[in-house]
Amino acid sequence: MLAITEPGVATITVMVCTQLMKTALIENAFGFFAHLDPSPMLMLQPKEAAAEQFSKERITPLIKATPVLRRLVGTRKTRNSDETIRYKSFPGGFLAIEGAGSPDNVARRPIKRVFCDEIDKYVPTREGDAVGLAEERMGTFVGAQSIRACSPTIEGESAIHDSYLEGDQRQASVECPHCGHRQFLDFFKHIEWDKEHDSEGHVVAHHHKTAAVHCESCGCAWNEAQRRAALQTARWHQTKPFRCCDTYQDPMAAYEEAWRAPQEVRPADPVGVAWEWWQGPRWAVYRARCSKCGNWPVDNEHASFTAGKEFSPWDRDAPPKMARKWLLWKDDPDQRVKFDNTQRGKPHRRAGGKVLLAELLSARAETWPGEVPDGVGIITVGGDTQDDRVELEFVGWGRGEESWSLLYVVIEGDTSSEALWDRVDQQLLRTFRRADGREFNVSAACIDSGGHRTNEVYRFAQARLGRKVWAIKGASERSGTRQPIWPTVKPSNRERTKFKPVSIGVNAAKDTIRARLEKTDEPGPGYMHFDAKRDLAWYEQLIVEKRVPKVVSGRKFTVWDCPKGKANEALDCRVYAYAALQGLIHFGTRLNEAVDETTGIYIPPPPERPDDVKTWGSPDADDWVGGGEGSWL
Repeated sequence: MLAITEPGVATITVMVCTQLMKTALIENAFGFFAHLDPSPMLMLQPKEAAAEQFSKERITPLIKATPVLRRLVGTRKTRNSDETIRYKSFPGGFLAIEGAGSPDNVARRPIKRVFCDEIDKYVPTREGDAVGLAEERMGTFVGAQSIRACSPTIEGESAIHDSYLEGDQRQASVECPHCGHRQFLDFFKHIEWDKEHDSEGHVVAHHHKTAAVHCESCGCAWNEAQRRAALQTARWHQTKPFRCCDTYQDPMAAYEEAWRAPQEVRPADPVGVAWEWWQGPRWAVYRARCSKCGNWPVDNEHASFTAGKEFSPWDRDAPPKMARKWLLWKDDPDQRVKFDNTQRGKPHRRAGGKVLLAELLSARAETWPGEVPDGVGIITVGGDTQDDRVELEFVGWGRGEESWSLLYVVIEGDTSSEALWDRVDQQLLRTFRRADGREFNVSAACIDSGGHRTNEVYRFAQARLGRKVWAIKGASERSGTRQPIWPTVKPSNRERTKFKPVSIGVNAAKDTIRARLEKTDEPGPGYMHFDAKRDLAWYEQLIVEKRVPKVVSGRKFTVWDCPKGKANEALDCRVYAYAALQGLIHFGTRLNEAVDETTGIYIPPPPERPDDVKTWGSPDADDWVGGGEGSWL
């Protein structure tokens, strides 16, 4: 809130974790301006439904609960009133709450102050970026301001992260309650908990309930009361690197070097090495200063802020709760994204930058007894359709989506012929056996319906829906928004009357698979096991695609792209097999429970006896004890 009245600030960006200061900032900014500096204001939500919900659940209660706003903002309910759910007027101005998806909503009126909420969820309009369009409306006003708020998403694709980097990159520091050292809290640097180790030093147990902030200087742990008291000492610092006096300078690096210096040469005030305190009646911030001339090279026209749940005062966000989430989510790539975004308030850096070599993946191939190794609970199939063949991968799934490539089959022939699809069906009906004799069948399959054989795939899948054989296609992602691997939106009644393929989030699936390919530590959740029968060309197909950047209507995002002339069927089959697993989970399958049901010693059932074999005690046998006539007893 102090940045709103800080001289020189025109744009404010707030990139923080969930449930921390974003909505409160927008609400309080509206109330402040409506009361003390009224003007035309526009609030953007991702969609019109979200705009209406925000008005009902946040703005209207705020007005009712604040006496000064209750007296200012109209509350008439008549049909002819200027007041609507999404339009609030007051002397000297108004607040219009709109969805960002329509350029007419964004560009039709002059505005002095714009509040853009959840900007990473905005879909580009036909006229371009909604934030840019809205801020263009401020051109005629002196002292216009824009506030952008959102939790981040993916690095390189997150609009709020790009906005944060454009600004002066403010971070908060707090004082240690034991030694007074000022530090910038970070989960991985400051939060520690007790662990148990084996004789070789490997961690075998975590005690997350002991998690606490530990001072990076004195090493003392903070109890929860001390952590909350430390939050009262929070100060914001401009941390954006700059060039001044022909020297590149990084305030954070300068501070780190200063406080870590030996005691005899350590500055009395390490903070003063990198920053200078600037305070007024309604603002306060540490301004980055040049170490040579002492000037402030980083302007404050765009004040950008970031913070995670390390700075939250709520009990639900205390270090033990963060530690528990980390331990639960760290082995799942999708959950890792969520942890970075919702807990740390940081954009997630996708896997894919790491160089993968087919030879290294091939070197970790395995053999296992039986057709199915221990640990598998479910088998799914992914099928890639070409004009002259269908390629299938059979994948076994274990706890935490640990996977085994059980079998890879190429069925050659004309894919427009029924005979070929009969052979595909025979493969899907095959039975796999574990070394102890337990049998496994295919639980679900996804067959690609793209290319030239769409109708053939539709007919094949539609006749086998009861066996969970699904025709699939890649979901459209022209707007740059990653679609879920399995769709979450229920089809309408009209859509249920006709057969349609399942639209899967191919890019999201490839994100996950790539991250798991890079998981080279010990087997466990997410780890990918490969059968030693795979040749090197198969591994090359698995890693052939690269992530490439795209820009649509000003929005940056990345997609996976296969270089021209290269084959990628192995990757596609794995994507479709993973989609089949997600389909099962969507319809109620509990993977870990399914795995647990197949573990343990398997005792085969006794062989069935032929009907014509009579055994002792059978009711229709010639019982020689008390049997028919002539019995000797």
